[in-house]
Amino acid sequence: MTKSRSNTVNFEDESDSRFPRARVLVVGEHTSLAKAFLQMHSSGGQQRVTLSESVNLADDRDIFESIRMRRPDYVVNCLVESGVDRAETDPSDCRLMNHDLPVSLAIACREFGATLIQLSTDYIFDGQKDIAYFEDDAPNPLNLYGQTRLEAERDLANVLDSHVILRISHLFAPGPESFVANVLARARIESELPLVQDERGCPTSIFDMARVMSAVIDQLHAGAGSYGTFHVGCQGDASWYELGECIIAQARQFEDLAVEELVGISGDSIQGRAERPKRLILSTRKLLYTFGIKPRPWRQELADTVEKHYAAEGVQHAEAS
Repeated sequence: MTKSRSNTVNFEDESDSRFPRARVLVVGEHTSLAKAFLQMHSSGGQQRVTLSESVNLADDRDIFESIRMRRPDYVVNCLVESGVDRAETDPSDCRLMNHDLPVSLAIACREFGATLIQLSTDYIFDGQKDIAYFEDDAPNPLNLYGQTRLEAERDLANVLDSHVILRISHLFAPGPESFVANVLARARIESELPLVQDERGCPTSIFDMARVMSAVIDQLHAGAGSYGTFHVGCQGDASWYELGECIIAQARQFEDLAVEELVGISGDSIQGRAERPKRLILSTRKLLYTFGIKPRPWRQELADTVEKHYAAEGVQHAEAS
């Protein structure tokens, strides 16, 4: 396994190489997912360059020129507006990030022969299905967030054949402004911690997501012509309550917490919260059969993520302190 190098300038010229590495342009370098992807190993080797934050993502011409100058083989868009509730109050920004930007990237990719790796969401479905959702099941989004992502999927596919859409659910990460950080901040000061118990999904860590994206690019670069939409998620499903339970159990190995009890609540009881599906289980069978990528258990991924969160804060494991 080789670690892929990354920079914010240009790709190295490997035109004389017998086996040139995949040229990967990463959009959204400041996001936790992009940072995880840039650190992820690649079996085939990838050159990874980040799109400068000076590029105006609301300007089609600026995006077009940036891709023309670099001529990547793959564009990985890690930049999404993930605020489901915020989308209802600021629909213009939600549409810019979740629809307009992916479509602009797709148009530029088509012009210069690149493949677009684009993230989407399980929220394109309504959660009424009793069994797992497959990629070709009929969508029916319940909120504006899901609607804009669905429109982006359709418009992107109409523009660009060489695309890979990865639908994800309950994405979690270490660091500030994450679900992990939010639960820990509240657990430090609240004796009772209410968490939504009636909404289930397939938890996914940014590190496992980065692993999947890297593996898909390696296989596409090796000649696999498998484009289209794929579901990604860790093994098993959980509610936000169960995720919080796992976070707190792991966190107690690093610090004492004030929380004494978790209280399960309904998502509908939270005032001003956008409607969400109650049960969204994504089948990852297509990803396994197409690329041979197996899901990892969500509990282990979440435990590792909490450990990384504390490591970033400089906190040692209680047994090692």
